[in-house]
Amino acid sequence: MAASRLTLADELAEIRAEIARLQQRESRLQAMAEDLPPIPVFRRGWPILRKSTGAAVSA
Repeated sequence: MAASRLTLADELAEIRAEIARLQQRESRLQAMAEDLPPIPVFRRGWPILRKSTGAAVSA
């Protein structure tokens, strides 16, 4: 039983280490996102492509 308890403790330690690593990565990515300028998706003056609802274009 001691061996299984040690194995579970090791696995729990690995999981906690992975959670800490992911939290640090999230913090770094959040800081990068805050430093970057916002990128607009649409700008005035850009043509908007419209799907043709009429007949197909013949080539």
